[in-house]
Amino acid sequence: MRKGVIAAALAAIVSAAVVSAAVANTAGPAAPAQVAACTNVTLGFVGPLTGPAGFLGQEQLSWARFAVSKFNRANRTRLRIALGDTRLEAPIARTVARRFVSNRGVMGIIGPSESQAVRVGGNLYERANLAAVSGSATATDLTKGRPFRTFARVVPTDAVQGPTIVNYVSRVLRADNVVVIDSQDDYSVPLATAVIRGLNARNVDTSRESVAADDTDFSSIVANVGNNVDVVVFATQVATAANTLSNQLREQGKRAVVFGTDGAYSPSQYKPRNGYVSVFAPDLNLDPRARAIVREYNRFSNNRDFGAFGPATYMATWVLATAVRSACADGRATRAEVVQRMRRTNVPSIIGPRIRFDGKGDLRGGGSFVIYRVTNGNYRAVG
Repeated sequence: MRKGVIAAALAAIVSAAVVSAAVANTAGPAAPAQVAACTNVTLGFVGPLTGPAGFLGQEQLSWARFAVSKFNRANRTRLRIALGDTRLEAPIARTVARRFVSNRGVMGIIGPSESQAVRVGGNLYERANLAAVSGSATATDLTKGRPFRTFARVVPTDAVQGPTIVNYVSRVLRADNVVVIDSQDDYSVPLATAVIRGLNARNVDTSRESVAADDTDFSSIVANVGNNVDVVVFATQVATAANTLSNQLREQGKRAVVFGTDGAYSPSQYKPRNGYVSVFAPDLNLDPRARAIVREYNRFSNNRDFGAFGPATYMATWVLATAVRSACADGRATRAEVVQRMRRTNVPSIIGPRIRFDGKGDLRGGGSFVIYRVTNGNYRAVG
């Protein structure tokens, strides 16, 4: 699990926002609608609130609301959140992007949650000078060559996740034969390809399978998994899919264990007898240093279950809120000013080291993924 003094970070976050607010606002006059927005700013949440990954989007939204509530109390601001449900479908994500871009009261985007939603909406946000900060979009190419100049993310990329999985599967698990499955989407296909390439370089025998993102039965693929297969790496955004795959492997007497990615991280839905999952942020439930923020969130949410996705989106929301607060220091702000302040982010984090962005919008230093071993549904960090 990532090192860092989480308790100190929690205490410092509020003061960081106040310091950022003191930055002088030197831009010229803003359009009337944007000036008025400083008294009642809206942040657009873009993520899957329904559909196969709806449980993750709902977790992210709950933590985003928690962040806004906490930030508003600390800074006497009146930030609010507007909802944009992508349903994990790219065309809908683009429609949501158009709606938020046209609403001049929206001064920043929390998300998009999914890499594919960034791809289809990133150019719209960029043309509108609308900052978008994601807590879960990890596809490497979202910042390669800097295609979306108003986009940033508070989590590491799949350029980190791929090698992390390869190293653990080959060196720690000592797997000789691995099956890699993608979900035919813009997130899983490149990640699966990177994992296969890395395992092949380690002389691990690999084979590739592909399923639809909404598939719920993997029995035909499981039937083709040989008894010599040690690990099935499943690049998926749906935890229930990873859980079903693990169950069907066991039902058919296969010894292979499932190694899930990102979206599979859900202690309430991915509960294999024996398996693994990599995720871009630690689960604060399992970190004794995070007890204070967990207690506060539990009071806010009436003890709603959460994993790694919510706290990362909390930080994405906090970054945007801090940027808006700074841009509005003189009572006037434009979207362009919010982008400028966002790029200068330097705030303590509840999920790891301080959040600062490089010129591409990625975390300085790259960040790291956490690997959890799951035994009879119980999660334990192992890497």
